[in-house]
Amino acid sequence: MKVVKPGPDRVVPRGVVGGAEISQATAGAINIYMGVFRVPPGARSRPHFHAACESAVYMLSGRLRVRWGEKLEESVEIGHGDLVYVPPRETHILENLSESEPAEYVVARDAPQEDSVEVPWAQ
Repeated sequence: MKVVKPGPDRVVPRGVVGGAEISQATAGAINIYMGVFRVPPGARSRPHFHAACESAVYMLSGRLRVRWGEKLEESVEIGHGDLVYVPPRETHILENLSESEPAEYVVARDAPQEDSVEVPWAQ
């Protein structure tokens, strides 16, 4: 067993803020990844997908607009308590709908490390 304490905030490659994760690097995980992330007020992530893993998201606080699809043509708003499934290779972005409050969420994946690929052509 390993306890992972939250560390200092850091910007992750897709443009959101993280501070704690269970991963291969932090806990020696083999088949799972779990992290707590925050989208600052008024911010949005860069378009990205997760190449070889499924993701499950649980919203802790705030509201996000999630846009997805090849040209980000689909959209849904999510908030506290919502659960979201993201299949592998689904291009998406997260947009914080508040100009004053962060949006926080937990993500779990069936991969032991961060698996994020930026998609610069999807805006």
